[in-house]
Amino acid sequence: MSPVQDLRGETNATLRSTQRPLPGQRALGRPRHMANVVAGISLVAVWLVLGLVLALGLVELLLLGALMTAAFQTLVRRDALRKLLDRDTASFATRRPGKFLVAGVLVFIPASMVAVTLSGGRYGRYTDDSWKALLMLVVLAASYIATRRLLLTVLIGAVTVAIASWALSPNLADTRNGDPTVLAHLDHQATEGWLTGYHDVAVAEIELNASRPVRLAGIGANGTTPMEIGSMTKAMTGLVIADAARRGEIRMDAPVSTYLPQLKGSPAGTATMHELVTHTAGYAEFGAATVRSAAWKAPLGLGFLTADTRQMTNEAREQTLSTPGRYAYSTLGSAIAGQAVAAATHMNYPDLMRTRLFEPLGMSGTAIEVHHALIAGGKSRTGLPVQPWVMDAYAPGGAAVSTTRDLAKLATALLDGTAPGMPALEPTTGTDQSNTRIGHFWQVSTWENGQTITAHAGQTGGYAAYLGLDIPRHKAVIVLSDVANNANDLGIELLADRG
Repeated sequence: MSPVQDLRGETNATLRSTQRPLPGQRALGRPRHMANVVAGISLVAVWLVLGLVLALGLVELLLLGALMTAAFQTLVRRDALRKLLDRDTASFATRRPGKFLVAGVLVFIPASMVAVTLSGGRYGRYTDDSWKALLMLVVLAASYIATRRLLLTVLIGAVTVAIASWALSPNLADTRNGDPTVLAHLDHQATEGWLTGYHDVAVAEIELNASRPVRLAGIGANGTTPMEIGSMTKAMTGLVIADAARRGEIRMDAPVSTYLPQLKGSPAGTATMHELVTHTAGYAEFGAATVRSAAWKAPLGLGFLTADTRQMTNEAREQTLSTPGRYAYSTLGSAIAGQAVAAATHMNYPDLMRTRLFEPLGMSGTAIEVHHALIAGGKSRTGLPVQPWVMDAYAPGGAAVSTTRDLAKLATALLDGTAPGMPALEPTTGTDQSNTRIGHFWQVSTWENGQTITAHAGQTGGYAAYLGLDIPRHKAVIVLSDVANNANDLGIELLADRG
Protein backbone atom coordinates (compact mmCIF):
# COMPACT_ATOMS: atom_id res chain seq x y z
CA MET A 1 0.00 0.00 0.00
CA SER A 2 1.38 3.39 -0.94
CA PRO A 3 1.76 6.20 1.60
CA VAL A 4 -0.94 8.17 -0.26
CA GLN A 5 -3.42 5.30 -0.02
CA ASP A 6 -2.57 4.83 3.65
CA LEU A 7 -3.21 8.53 4.29
CA ARG A 8 -6.58 8.37 2.48
CA GLY A 9 -7.60 5.38 4.58
CA GLU A 10 -6.72 7.18 7.80
CA THR A 11 -8.62 10.28 6.66
CA ASN A 12 -11.77 8.29 5.79
CA ALA A 13 -11.59 6.46 9.10
CA THR A 14 -11.30 9.75 10.92
CA LEU A 15 -14.33 11.17 9.06
CA ARG A 16 -16.38 8.07 9.85
CA SER A 17 -15.43 8.31 13.46
CA THR A 18 -16.53 11.95 13.63
CA GLN A 19 -19.78 11.33 11.76
CA ARG A 20 -20.94 8.41 13.90
CA PRO A 21 -21.20 8.95 17.65
CA LEU A 22 -19.81 6.23 19.83
CA PRO A 23 -22.23 4.11 21.93
CA GLY A 24 -21.29 6.04 25.03
CA GLN A 25 -21.90 9.35 23.29
CA ARG A 26 -25.34 8.19 22.14
CA ALA A 27 -26.14 7.21 25.70
CA LEU A 28 -25.17 10.66 26.91
CA GLY A 29 -27.14 12.34 24.11
CA ARG A 30 -30.45 10.73 25.02
CA PRO A 31 -30.70 12.24 28.54
CA ARG A 32 -29.63 15.59 27.15
CA HIS A 33 -32.36 15.40 24.53
CA MET A 34 -34.95 14.43 27.15
CA ALA A 35 -33.80 17.29 29.37
CA ASN A 36 -34.32 19.72 26.51
CA VAL A 37 -37.80 18.31 25.86
CA VAL A 38 -38.78 18.55 29.54
CA ALA A 39 -37.37 22.09 29.75
CA GLY A 40 -39.30 23.10 26.64
CA ILE A 41 -42.56 21.67 27.98
CA SER A 42 -41.95 23.42 31.30
CA LEU A 43 -41.36 26.70 29.49
CA VAL A 44 -44.67 26.40 27.66
CA ALA A 45 -46.49 25.48 30.88
CA VAL A 46 -45.06 28.45 32.79
CA TRP A 47 -45.86 30.73 29.84
CA LEU A 48 -49.51 29.65 29.72
CA VAL A 49 -49.95 29.83 33.49
CA LEU A 50 -48.47 33.34 33.60
CA GLY A 51 -50.76 34.40 30.76
CA LEU A 52 -53.77 33.07 32.66
CA VAL A 53 -52.78 34.62 35.98
CA LEU A 54 -52.04 38.01 34.39
CA ALA A 55 -55.19 37.79 32.22
CA LEU A 56 -53.20 38.66 29.12
CA GLY A 57 -54.74 39.11 25.71
CA LEU A 58 -53.48 37.02 22.81
CA VAL A 59 -51.09 39.71 21.53
CA GLU A 60 -49.63 40.29 24.99
CA LEU A 61 -49.31 36.52 25.44
CA LEU A 62 -47.31 36.26 22.21
CA LEU A 63 -44.97 39.04 23.34
CA LEU A 64 -44.44 37.30 26.67
CA GLY A 65 -43.74 34.00 24.91
CA ALA A 66 -41.13 35.52 22.60
CA LEU A 67 -39.31 37.18 25.51
CA MET A 68 -39.42 34.02 27.63
CA THR A 69 -38.06 31.95 24.74
CA ALA A 70 -35.13 34.35 24.31
CA ALA A 71 -34.42 34.25 28.05
CA PHE A 72 -34.63 30.46 28.06
CA GLN A 73 -32.17 30.25 25.16
CA THR A 74 -29.54 32.39 26.84
CA LEU A 75 -30.00 31.61 30.56
CA VAL A 76 -31.05 27.95 30.61
CA ARG A 77 -29.64 26.41 27.45
CA ARG A 78 -26.72 28.87 27.56
CA ASP A 79 -26.65 29.18 23.79
CA ALA A 80 -26.00 32.38 21.90
CA LEU A 81 -29.17 34.27 21.08
CA ARG A 82 -28.16 34.46 17.42
CA LYS A 83 -28.53 30.68 17.28
CA LEU A 84 -32.21 31.08 18.10
CA LEU A 85 -32.54 33.52 15.23
CA ASP A 86 -31.02 31.24 12.60
CA ARG A 87 -33.17 30.67 9.54
CA ASP A 88 -35.70 27.89 10.15
CA THR A 89 -34.66 26.29 6.86
CA ALA A 90 -31.21 25.74 8.39
CA SER A 91 -32.45 24.38 11.72
CA PHE A 92 -35.70 22.74 12.88
CA ALA A 93 -37.65 23.32 9.63
CA THR A 94 -35.33 21.33 7.38
CA ARG A 95 -37.79 18.44 7.46
CA ARG A 96 -41.54 18.08 7.01
CA PRO A 97 -42.54 18.13 10.72
CA GLY A 98 -40.73 21.42 11.19
CA LYS A 99 -42.36 22.91 8.14
CA PHE A 100 -45.78 21.82 9.42
CA LEU A 101 -44.98 23.46 12.77
CA VAL A 102 -44.19 26.77 11.06
CA ALA A 103 -47.36 26.64 8.95
CA GLY A 104 -49.44 25.67 11.99
CA VAL A 105 -48.18 28.56 14.11
CA LEU A 106 -48.65 31.13 11.34
CA VAL A 107 -52.24 29.98 10.76
CA PHE A 108 -53.11 29.37 14.41
CA ILE A 109 -52.33 32.90 15.64
CA PRO A 110 -54.73 34.91 13.40
CA ALA A 111 -57.32 32.09 13.57
CA SER A 112 -57.24 32.27 17.37
CA MET A 113 -57.71 36.03 17.24
CA VAL A 114 -60.79 35.60 15.06
CA ALA A 115 -62.14 32.96 17.46
CA VAL A 116 -61.68 35.33 20.40
CA THR A 117 -63.56 38.14 18.64
CA LEU A 118 -66.44 35.81 17.80
CA SER A 119 -66.75 34.54 21.36
CA GLY A 120 -66.54 37.89 23.13
CA GLY A 121 -69.80 38.92 24.74
CA ARG A 122 -73.36 38.27 23.76
CA TYR A 123 -73.04 39.24 20.12
CA GLY A 124 -69.28 38.80 19.79
CA ARG A 125 -66.70 41.52 19.15
CA TYR A 126 -66.03 40.73 15.52
CA THR A 127 -67.02 44.15 14.21
CA ASP A 128 -64.92 45.79 16.92
CA ASP A 129 -61.49 44.18 16.71
CA SER A 130 -61.37 41.69 13.84
CA TRP A 131 -59.06 44.17 12.10
CA LYS A 132 -56.32 43.04 14.47
CA ALA A 133 -56.53 39.50 13.12
CA LEU A 134 -56.30 40.80 9.56
CA LEU A 135 -53.31 42.99 10.43
CA MET A 136 -51.62 40.09 12.21
CA LEU A 137 -52.16 37.79 9.22
CA VAL A 138 -50.62 40.31 6.80
CA VAL A 139 -47.63 41.06 9.05
CA LEU A 140 -46.94 37.39 9.78
CA ALA A 141 -47.03 36.46 6.10
CA ALA A 142 -44.80 39.35 5.02
CA SER A 143 -42.33 38.89 7.89
CA TYR A 144 -41.88 35.17 7.41
CA ILE A 145 -41.41 35.49 3.65
CA ALA A 146 -38.71 38.11 4.33
CA THR A 147 -36.92 36.43 7.25
CA ARG A 148 -37.75 32.70 7.34
CA ARG A 149 -37.43 32.97 11.13
CA LEU A 150 -40.53 31.91 13.08
CA LEU A 151 -39.71 33.47 16.45
CA LEU A 152 -38.70 36.78 14.89
CA THR A 153 -41.86 36.73 12.76
CA VAL A 154 -44.13 36.18 15.78
CA LEU A 155 -42.33 38.95 17.67
CA ILE A 156 -42.71 41.39 14.76
CA GLY A 157 -46.41 40.53 14.40
CA ALA A 158 -47.15 40.94 18.10
CA VAL A 159 -45.24 44.22 18.40
CA THR A 160 -46.91 45.64 15.27
CA VAL A 161 -50.42 44.82 16.47
CA ALA A 162 -49.66 46.06 20.00
CA ILE A 163 -48.34 49.40 18.73
CA ALA A 164 -51.27 49.81 16.31
CA SER A 165 -53.75 49.04 19.11
CA TRP A 166 -52.10 51.58 21.41
CA ALA A 167 -51.95 54.27 18.74
CA LEU A 168 -55.59 53.83 17.69
CA SER A 169 -57.07 53.40 21.17
CA PRO A 170 -59.74 56.10 21.72
CA ASN A 171 -59.03 58.81 24.28
CA LEU A 172 -61.56 61.12 25.87
CA ALA A 173 -61.83 64.54 24.20
CA ASP A 174 -60.65 67.65 26.05
CA THR A 175 -63.45 70.12 25.36
CA ARG A 176 -66.52 70.24 27.61
CA ASN A 177 -69.81 72.03 27.21
CA GLY A 178 -73.33 72.21 28.56
CA ASP A 179 -74.99 71.83 31.93
CA PRO A 180 -72.61 71.87 34.95
CA THR A 181 -74.70 69.33 36.85
CA VAL A 182 -74.48 66.77 34.04
CA LEU A 183 -70.76 67.47 33.65
CA ALA A 184 -70.31 66.85 37.39
CA HIS A 185 -72.08 63.50 36.98
CA LEU A 186 -69.75 62.66 34.10
CA ASP A 187 -66.71 63.61 36.19
CA HIS A 188 -67.88 61.23 38.88
CA GLN A 189 -68.29 58.43 36.36
CA ALA A 190 -64.84 59.20 34.97
CA THR A 191 -63.29 58.66 38.40
CA GLU A 192 -65.02 55.26 38.49
CA GLY A 193 -63.54 54.37 35.10
CA TRP A 194 -66.80 54.40 33.13
CA LEU A 195 -65.51 56.90 30.55
CA THR A 196 -62.49 54.80 29.59
CA GLY A 197 -62.56 54.10 25.86
CA TYR A 198 -64.73 57.11 24.99
CA HIS A 199 -63.84 60.00 22.70
CA ASP A 200 -66.82 62.29 22.00
CA VAL A 201 -69.77 61.67 24.29
CA ALA A 202 -73.07 63.57 24.59
CA VAL A 203 -75.47 63.09 27.50
CA ALA A 204 -79.01 64.20 28.28
CA GLU A 205 -80.66 63.92 31.69
CA ILE A 206 -84.42 64.35 31.95
CA GLU A 207 -86.44 64.85 35.13
CA LEU A 208 -89.99 66.03 34.46
CA ASN A 209 -90.60 67.23 38.03
CA ALA A 210 -87.49 69.40 38.19
CA SER A 211 -87.40 73.13 37.60
CA ARG A 212 -85.24 72.45 34.58
CA PRO A 213 -86.60 69.19 33.09
CA VAL A 214 -83.95 68.68 30.37
CA ARG A 215 -80.22 69.08 30.90
CA LEU A 216 -77.71 68.55 28.08
CA ALA A 217 -73.93 68.32 28.24
CA GLY A 218 -71.06 66.74 26.37
CA ILE A 219 -67.37 66.06 26.14
CA GLY A 220 -66.19 66.76 22.61
CA ALA A 221 -69.83 66.72 21.45
CA ASN A 222 -72.98 68.63 22.30
CA GLY A 223 -76.75 68.30 22.18
CA THR A 224 -76.91 68.86 18.43
CA THR A 225 -74.08 66.54 17.41
CA PRO A 226 -75.60 63.86 15.15
CA MET A 227 -74.58 60.26 15.77
CA GLU A 228 -75.73 56.84 14.66
CA ILE A 229 -77.93 55.24 17.30
CA GLY A 230 -77.89 51.69 15.93
CA SER A 231 -80.40 49.31 17.42
CA MET A 232 -82.19 52.09 19.28
CA THR A 233 -83.86 52.43 15.88
CA LYS A 234 -85.71 49.19 16.73
CA ALA A 235 -87.30 50.86 19.76
CA MET A 236 -88.47 53.76 17.61
CA THR A 237 -89.82 51.29 15.06
CA GLY A 238 -91.70 49.54 17.87
CA LEU A 239 -93.51 52.78 18.69
CA VAL A 240 -94.59 53.21 15.07
CA ILE A 241 -95.70 49.57 14.86
CA ALA A 242 -97.82 49.97 18.00
CA ASP A 243 -99.29 53.18 16.58
CA ALA A 244 -100.12 51.42 13.30
CA ALA A 245 -101.89 48.67 15.26
CA ARG A 246 -103.94 51.31 17.09
CA ARG A 247 -104.89 52.83 13.74
CA GLY A 248 -106.06 49.42 12.54
CA GLU A 249 -103.46 49.25 9.75
CA ILE A 250 -101.91 46.02 11.06
CA ARG A 251 -102.75 43.21 13.48
CA MET A 252 -100.11 42.00 15.87
CA ASP A 253 -101.37 38.41 15.66
CA ALA A 254 -101.25 38.37 11.83
CA PRO A 255 -98.47 36.51 9.98
CA VAL A 256 -95.90 38.89 8.56
CA SER A 257 -96.61 37.49 5.07
CA THR A 258 -99.96 39.29 5.31
CA TYR A 259 -98.05 42.52 4.70
CA LEU A 260 -95.03 41.11 2.84
CA PRO A 261 -96.55 38.60 0.36
CA GLN A 262 -93.08 37.71 -0.94
CA LEU A 263 -92.60 35.71 2.28
CA LYS A 264 -95.63 33.49 1.71
CA GLY A 265 -94.82 29.80 1.54
CA SER A 266 -91.77 30.10 3.80
CA PRO A 267 -91.43 29.44 7.55
CA ALA A 268 -90.35 33.06 8.01
CA GLY A 269 -93.67 34.23 6.60
CA THR A 270 -95.61 32.42 9.31
CA ALA A 271 -94.06 34.47 12.12
CA THR A 272 -96.53 36.95 13.58
CA MET A 273 -95.85 40.63 14.05
CA HIS A 274 -95.97 40.08 17.80
CA GLU A 275 -93.29 37.40 17.58
CA LEU A 276 -91.07 39.68 15.50
CA VAL A 277 -91.27 42.66 17.87
CA THR A 278 -90.57 40.44 20.90
CA HIS A 279 -87.66 38.55 19.23
CA THR A 280 -89.50 35.23 19.63
CA ALA A 281 -90.01 34.40 15.94
CA GLY A 282 -86.94 32.16 15.77
CA TYR A 283 -85.08 34.27 13.20
CA ALA A 284 -81.27 34.34 13.20
CA GLU A 285 -79.66 37.65 14.15
CA PHE A 286 -78.58 38.32 10.54
CA GLY A 287 -79.16 36.62 7.22
CA ALA A 288 -76.50 34.25 5.89
CA ALA A 289 -75.46 36.52 3.01
CA THR A 290 -75.06 39.45 5.40
CA VAL A 291 -72.89 37.37 7.73
CA ARG A 292 -70.64 36.41 4.81
CA SER A 293 -70.38 40.08 3.85
CA ALA A 294 -69.48 41.03 7.43
CA ALA A 295 -66.66 38.49 7.49
CA TRP A 296 -64.53 40.61 5.14
CA LYS A 297 -66.07 44.06 5.49
CA ALA A 298 -65.92 44.41 9.27
CA PRO A 299 -62.10 44.06 9.50
CA LEU A 300 -61.82 46.89 6.96
CA GLY A 301 -64.20 49.22 8.81
CA LEU A 302 -66.94 48.96 6.16
CA GLY A 303 -70.67 48.76 6.79
CA PHE A 304 -72.15 45.37 5.96
CA LEU A 305 -75.91 45.84 6.50
CA THR A 306 -76.32 46.92 2.88
CA ALA A 307 -78.78 44.25 1.67
CA ASP A 308 -81.52 45.49 -0.63
CA THR A 309 -85.12 44.28 -0.44
CA ARG A 310 -84.52 41.31 -2.69
CA GLN A 311 -81.50 40.06 -0.75
CA MET A 312 -83.14 40.53 2.64
CA THR A 313 -86.26 38.72 1.42
CA ASN A 314 -84.10 35.78 0.33
CA GLU A 315 -82.29 35.83 3.67
CA ALA A 316 -85.63 35.73 5.50
CA ARG A 317 -86.99 32.92 3.34
CA GLU A 318 -83.91 30.86 4.21
CA GLN A 319 -84.77 31.02 7.92
CA THR A 320 -85.73 27.68 9.47
CA LEU A 321 -87.13 29.23 12.68
CA SER A 322 -85.14 26.83 14.81
CA THR A 323 -86.29 28.27 18.18
CA PRO A 324 -89.80 29.74 17.69
CA GLY A 325 -91.36 30.96 20.91
CA ARG A 326 -87.99 31.49 22.61
CA TYR A 327 -86.27 34.85 22.90
CA ALA A 328 -83.46 35.22 20.34
CA TYR A 329 -82.37 38.73 19.41
CA SER A 330 -82.70 39.29 15.67
CA THR A 331 -81.87 42.37 13.63
CA LEU A 332 -83.20 40.57 10.56
CA GLY A 333 -86.53 39.98 12.27
CA SER A 334 -86.67 43.62 13.36
CA ALA A 335 -86.02 44.79 9.82
CA ILE A 336 -88.71 42.50 8.43
CA ALA A 337 -91.20 43.87 10.98
CA GLY A 338 -90.36 47.48 10.09
CA GLN A 339 -90.63 46.86 6.36
CA ALA A 340 -93.93 45.05 6.92
CA VAL A 341 -95.55 48.01 8.67
CA ALA A 342 -94.18 50.35 5.99
CA ALA A 343 -95.81 48.16 3.31
CA ALA A 344 -99.09 48.07 5.26
CA THR A 345 -99.16 51.88 5.44
CA HIS A 346 -98.14 52.25 1.76
CA MET A 347 -95.03 54.26 2.63
CA ASN A 348 -91.34 53.60 2.46
CA TYR A 349 -89.71 53.11 5.84
CA PRO A 350 -87.86 56.48 6.13
CA ASP A 351 -91.06 58.40 5.27
CA LEU A 352 -93.05 56.29 7.72
CA MET A 353 -90.70 57.17 10.58
CA ARG A 354 -90.54 60.83 9.61
CA THR A 355 -94.29 61.36 9.36
CA ARG A 356 -95.41 59.15 12.25
CA LEU A 357 -92.70 59.86 14.86
CA PHE A 358 -89.99 62.39 14.05
CA GLU A 359 -92.15 65.29 12.82
CA PRO A 360 -94.90 64.92 15.46
CA LEU A 361 -92.29 65.13 18.25
CA GLY A 362 -90.27 67.93 16.60
CA MET A 363 -87.21 65.71 16.11
CA SER A 364 -85.83 67.74 13.21
CA GLY A 365 -82.27 66.43 13.68
CA THR A 366 -83.26 62.78 13.34
CA ALA A 367 -83.38 60.80 10.09
CA ILE A 368 -82.94 57.33 8.64
CA GLU A 369 -79.50 56.83 7.06
CA VAL A 370 -80.25 55.06 3.77
CA HIS A 371 -78.60 55.26 0.33
CA HIS A 372 -76.06 57.91 1.43
CA ALA A 373 -74.18 58.90 4.59
CA LEU A 374 -75.63 61.56 6.87
CA ILE A 375 -72.63 61.83 9.20
CA ALA A 376 -68.91 61.15 9.32
CA GLY A 377 -67.62 57.76 10.42
CA GLY A 378 -66.85 56.86 14.01
CA LYS A 379 -64.46 54.34 15.57
CA SER A 380 -64.68 50.78 16.74
CA ARG A 381 -64.08 50.04 20.41
CA THR A 382 -60.46 49.25 19.57
CA GLY A 383 -59.99 52.42 17.54
CA LEU A 384 -60.39 51.33 13.91
CA PRO A 385 -61.90 54.14 11.80
CA VAL A 386 -65.29 52.90 10.60
CA GLN A 387 -67.39 54.20 7.74
CA PRO A 388 -70.99 55.26 8.40
CA TRP A 389 -73.44 52.37 8.33
CA VAL A 390 -75.56 53.33 5.35
CA MET A 391 -78.37 50.78 5.04
CA ASP A 392 -81.20 49.80 2.75
CA ALA A 393 -83.68 47.06 3.66
CA TYR A 394 -82.11 46.52 7.09
CA ALA A 395 -82.86 50.15 8.02
CA PRO A 396 -85.56 49.37 10.65
CA GLY A 397 -82.95 47.39 12.56
CA GLY A 398 -80.44 50.19 13.06
CA ALA A 399 -80.24 53.05 10.51
CA ALA A 400 -81.40 56.07 12.56
CA VAL A 401 -79.16 59.07 13.16
CA SER A 402 -80.11 61.44 15.99
CA THR A 403 -78.91 63.88 18.67
CA THR A 404 -79.31 64.02 22.44
CA ARG A 405 -81.54 67.09 22.01
CA ASP A 406 -83.92 65.15 19.76
CA LEU A 407 -83.83 62.02 21.88
CA ALA A 408 -84.61 64.15 24.94
CA LYS A 409 -87.83 65.19 23.15
CA LEU A 410 -88.65 61.53 22.57
CA ALA A 411 -87.87 60.63 26.18
CA THR A 412 -90.00 63.49 27.49
CA ALA A 413 -92.97 62.35 25.40
CA LEU A 414 -92.51 58.78 26.61
CA LEU A 415 -92.35 59.88 30.25
CA ASP A 416 -95.48 62.04 30.03
CA GLY A 417 -97.34 59.50 27.88
CA THR A 418 -97.84 61.67 24.79
CA ALA A 419 -95.59 59.78 22.35
CA PRO A 420 -97.16 57.82 19.49
CA GLY A 421 -97.41 54.08 20.15
CA MET A 422 -97.15 54.11 23.95
CA PRO A 423 -98.38 50.47 24.21
CA ALA A 424 -94.99 49.47 22.78
CA LEU A 425 -93.51 50.03 26.25
CA GLU A 426 -95.81 47.48 27.93
CA PRO A 427 -93.85 44.27 28.60
CA THR A 428 -95.61 41.15 27.34
CA THR A 429 -92.93 38.49 26.91
CA GLY A 430 -89.98 37.08 28.81
CA THR A 431 -86.40 37.37 27.55
CA ASP A 432 -83.21 35.44 28.20
CA GLN A 433 -82.70 37.48 31.39
CA SER A 434 -84.75 36.64 34.46
CA ASN A 435 -85.33 40.26 35.49
CA THR A 436 -86.26 41.53 32.02
CA ARG A 437 -89.38 41.39 29.85
CA ILE A 438 -89.99 42.90 26.43
CA GLY A 439 -92.75 44.89 24.71
CA HIS A 440 -92.45 46.11 21.13
CA PHE A 441 -88.63 45.92 21.16
CA TRP A 442 -88.51 47.95 24.41
CA GLN A 443 -87.01 45.99 27.32
CA VAL A 444 -88.28 46.49 30.87
CA SER A 445 -85.94 45.45 33.69
CA THR A 446 -86.31 45.44 37.47
CA TRP A 447 -83.04 46.34 39.15
CA GLU A 448 -81.81 45.30 42.59
CA ASN A 449 -82.23 48.88 43.88
CA GLY A 450 -85.95 48.71 43.09
CA GLN A 451 -85.90 50.80 39.91
CA THR A 452 -87.95 49.60 36.94
CA ILE A 453 -86.12 50.71 33.79
CA THR A 454 -87.51 50.71 30.27
CA ALA A 455 -84.64 50.96 27.82
CA HIS A 456 -82.97 50.17 24.55
CA ALA A 457 -79.32 50.45 23.57
CA GLY A 458 -77.75 50.66 20.14
CA GLN A 459 -74.42 50.15 18.46
CA THR A 460 -73.06 50.39 14.93
CA GLY A 461 -69.49 49.81 13.81
CA GLY A 462 -68.45 53.29 14.95
CA TYR A 463 -71.12 54.59 17.35
CA ALA A 464 -73.02 53.60 20.49
CA ALA A 465 -76.22 54.82 22.14
CA TYR A 466 -78.43 54.27 25.18
CA LEU A 467 -81.86 55.54 26.19
CA GLY A 468 -83.15 54.51 29.61
CA LEU A 469 -86.48 55.55 31.18
CA ASP A 470 -87.36 55.41 34.87
CA ILE A 471 -91.06 55.98 34.21
CA PRO A 472 -92.31 55.76 37.83
CA ARG A 473 -89.86 58.50 38.85
CA HIS A 474 -90.29 60.50 35.61
CA LYS A 475 -86.57 60.41 34.85
CA ALA A 476 -84.47 59.41 31.83
CA VAL A 477 -80.87 59.30 30.67
CA ILE A 478 -79.52 59.38 27.10
CA VAL A 479 -75.92 58.66 26.07
CA LEU A 480 -74.44 58.98 22.58
CA SER A 481 -70.84 58.09 21.71
CA ASP A 482 -68.77 58.23 18.54
CA VAL A 483 -67.02 55.02 19.63
CA ALA A 484 -68.74 51.62 19.53
CA ASN A 485 -68.13 51.10 23.25
CA ASN A 486 -71.38 49.76 24.76
CA ALA A 487 -72.82 53.07 25.94
CA ASN A 488 -75.53 51.34 27.98
CA ASP A 489 -72.94 50.68 30.72
CA LEU A 490 -72.44 54.42 31.23
CA GLY A 491 -76.16 55.10 30.82
CA ILE A 492 -77.10 52.52 33.44
CA GLU A 493 -74.62 54.00 35.91
CA LEU A 494 -75.96 57.53 35.35
CA LEU A 495 -79.55 56.39 35.71
CA ALA A 496 -78.82 54.29 38.81
CA ASP A 497 -77.15 57.25 40.53
CA ARG A 498 -80.30 59.32 39.98
CA GLY A 499 -82.74 56.70 41.31
